[in-house]
Amino acid sequence: MKIRNIKHLLCVSAIMLFASQAFAQKIVMKAENPSDHIISIVSYNIHHSAGLDKKVDYERIGKVIAEMQPDVAGLQEIDSCWIRSGRVNSVERIAKAAGMEYWLFGPAIDFDGGRYGNAIISREKPLSYINIPLPGAEEKRAMLVAEFKDYFFCVTHLSLTDESRAEAIAIISEKLMETAGKSKKPLFLCGDFNDTPRSSTIGLFTGSFEFLSGLGKTFPANEPDRTLDYIMILKNKPGQKILKNFVKGKYGLASWVQPESVASDHRPISAVIIKGQSFVESEL
Repeated sequence: MKIRNIKHLLCVSAIMLFASQAFAQKIVMKAENPSDHIISIVSYNIHHSAGLDKKVDYERIGKVIAEMQPDVAGLQEIDSCWIRSGRVNSVERIAKAAGMEYWLFGPAIDFDGGRYGNAIISREKPLSYINIPLPGAEEKRAMLVAEFKDYFFCVTHLSLTDESRAEAIAIISEKLMETAGKSKKPLFLCGDFNDTPRSSTIGLFTGSFEFLSGLGKTFPANEPDRTLDYIMILKNKPGQKILKNFVKGKYGLASWVQPESVASDHRPISAVIIKGQSFVESEL
């Protein structure tokens, strides 16, 4: 199925969300011409790789990510060398199963002889990275920031409390503007923000960021009834240029929720940016 001449990013999102939710068919979106590809992003809260069937399966998580064919993926709720995870490096195992060559881990807490936090897996080698602690009333939180050749990529998992989320968003906006505000590279942020799109805390992002993902329901995975997971772009000069190119029709954006209902308690989301607007949809 080909989608052509879609002039507004929300139109693409709406079509993809309808396809994935109404028919429960896994999909992947690509540029019709591979040379028009710019970036493909996935965000996934993997619930320490424990599925709704109670099985911990790193290879299954990796396969879900591989199906979406991202250049880079931000993962939340990932174990590293915990007793409950058999002391294995789960980040490395997931990256390998996803066909990704590189991986980064950003711990939020130390527990049970290991660590727990966020991860980035990618096809391209990151140039540098930093892990930034964030507030969390119920548990410590963090944001992992990586610089690549042509972009910055960040992943985080915000607190369950309104106050901590608001504090974290202020830190995120300040730190990322410092990191990429004067850069010639766009910056992408993704994660589980633990709040719905019209909430006051999510509204705090709108001053510095634009949402690339749609409003598809992501949680709980078996019968999703709310949106908690997002992909955004920083409104620095490179980000503004990309957003203007969407409006002008020079760039296209496809975003969707992948209807994976077992591997985790969240569904993964994707955003794909291309030159032009000619997408090809493949069913899996």
